[in-house]
Amino acid sequence: MIRKKERENLELITLLIFSIFILVVIESISRKSFVETFKFIVDKPVNFIMNYFLIVLIFSVTIFIKRKRFGYFIISLILLLLAAISAVLVTVRGMPISPYDIQSYKEAISIASIYISFRFEILLIILLLSLILISTYIFIKDKKSIWFTGTRNPIFVLALLSIYLVLIPQLKSARIVQKISWNVELSYKTNGFVYSFIEETKSSIRHKPDGYSQENIIAIRNQLDKKYKKDSNKVANGVKPNIIMVQLEAFMDPTKLSGVNFNEDPMPNMRRLMKNYTSGYMNVPVTGGGTARTEYEVLSGSNFDYLSKGEIPYHTFLSDKASLGIPYYMELRGYKTVAIHNFYKSFYNRDKGLKNIGFEKFIPLEVMTYVDYTPMGWPKDEVLTRYITQEIDSDNQKPSFIFTVSAQGHSRYPMGKLNIKYPIEVVKSDLPKPDQNQIQYYANQVKEMDKFVGKLVEEINKIKQPTVLVFYGDHLPALNVITENRMKIDKFSSLVLLINNFGVEKTTLPKDFQSYQLSTLALDIAGQGCSPMTMVHKYLKNDKEYQKKLELVQYDILFGKKYYLKENEIPKPVDMKIGNGDMKLINVENVNGEFYITGKNLNRQTAVFVDGKKVDSDYKNDEKIKLYDSFYSGKKEISLKLLDKNGEVIQESEKIKYEF
Repeated sequence: MIRKKERENLELITLLIFSIFILVVIESISRKSFVETFKFIVDKPVNFIMNYFLIVLIFSVTIFIKRKRFGYFIISLILLLLAAISAVLVTVRGMPISPYDIQSYKEAISIASIYISFRFEILLIILLLSLILISTYIFIKDKKSIWFTGTRNPIFVLALLSIYLVLIPQLKSARIVQKISWNVELSYKTNGFVYSFIEETKSSIRHKPDGYSQENIIAIRNQLDKKYKKDSNKVANGVKPNIIMVQLEAFMDPTKLSGVNFNEDPMPNMRRLMKNYTSGYMNVPVTGGGTARTEYEVLSGSNFDYLSKGEIPYHTFLSDKASLGIPYYMELRGYKTVAIHNFYKSFYNRDKGLKNIGFEKFIPLEVMTYVDYTPMGWPKDEVLTRYITQEIDSDNQKPSFIFTVSAQGHSRYPMGKLNIKYPIEVVKSDLPKPDQNQIQYYANQVKEMDKFVGKLVEEINKIKQPTVLVFYGDHLPALNVITENRMKIDKFSSLVLLINNFGVEKTTLPKDFQSYQLSTLALDIAGQGCSPMTMVHKYLKNDKEYQKKLELVQYDILFGKKYYLKENEIPKPVDMKIGNGDMKLINVENVNGEFYITGKNLNRQTAVFVDGKKVDSDYKNDEKIKLYDSFYSGKKEISLKLLDKNGEVIQESEKIKYEF
């Protein structure tokens, strides 16, 4: 029989050896290479040891539980899954996992079919079931494990924790360990996966910034109010142009990719417009993915440096309460506010987030008709022109603030050559064929997005109303040559273009122009003054304490006491309308014994209800839906309901009676 001291020794040896084994595996998975892990150990031994301390501390929980093998298995499984998911995310979007990605599991599931094959889905299900069975088996077999073995090992763990807590601040002070906030992937690689993920999790906890007080906030507001009163160009005289902002998914100039040439220019319209109007590049908070983060910076004027890096505001503080944004300010200025997106309304929790940032109307994919799709299954952007122009009042009784998010440029980009003849071809390139195939596919999506840009400008000019039209890319595309850092390109720089048709001259964007400053510039061109947040950017951008004051104001508006805001500026809940209300039920037609529902603005999300019960139907076009069952008899009540992808009702038609 093993004595108590021997059990303690065995327990401690197991903890130390198993921890280093799991650490090496985790780093190899997250880096997708054992060689890279070896380089990490050699180049950053202190960082490796720091991660080892952390792993030992995580596994030390097994000292205090009875089912020790089960504890080791579950902890290992969680850590390995996080590392594997992070590796996938780096491949897909160029950024590792953050704790907020866990909140986005619905979005991940909804687009998983685009990234993984059906065979892979089956393998995942088999793997999941296997893990459940293994977990159950270990749990049952481990019931006879020895309970808490003594006091020495817990004391050792507490001592290790004390050393760790003292050591980390010292390493930070010496800059041996430092968070690289502008490049999260590099930060993970430099500091180690376990430490980085834990630090990201810790940073998700809100902290009041140094210097936050009512006195300091009011002093900043008074300073800005004085500057605003002296500004002779703050508001245009009686002119309220439409303001249309279009966020182009993963849009960039493909000709900026080194070692690649094309048979023709993929973006002639954008290039022509950029020569004649204010354009350039701005820094965005993400690369390869994370659309909603750039979107939030633009809509709010908030700097993501003072939020948690990986968070998506639509999922966090915008999910359940009103928050200040440009739409609220535009409504106070007498504008109608509309958001348009050619993807599902609940993706990124937009149906809640856009409502709580102040939009009065949201037109998502579910209400759109005549939508074409890319070979990879993403809705094309050409459909957006119709919905944008429909929202501009023909009599201009009320100007429009329209914010549009496109979807066509979304990854993934196929590495195999598709059996499609594309107008844009890669020529004279030494890149590997999979890279050339990806770039060629992407360049052709850019060609079509550029065509959408040109068409929208053309249609806006036909309307002959003063308009500011803003186009910008939310982040760079997740092409392998970019996510793997094989191009000498700024991964956080994105193209921006501001057009106006009422004579405001072209200006040069500053080199350090930020996405959270874009709305300030758009309002300036439109002559629509400043929102409470854009005042900070307009009047303090050259102040030596600009960023500190921005941090204080941002915290106060979003999470603080709102000392900065005047009574009429405090955001209030908005009753946001989903859709444009154009779906109509007209009649039921009998065509040779087959029944058809006729109407207007019907789409694939339109469901038919007979006597209050949903029935099988076949969408034909935006004016006709066929009933599968041709054996109805008697007088029935017919209605239509527009459903989202979760089956929730967006809109319901009037009811009619029909004698079958």
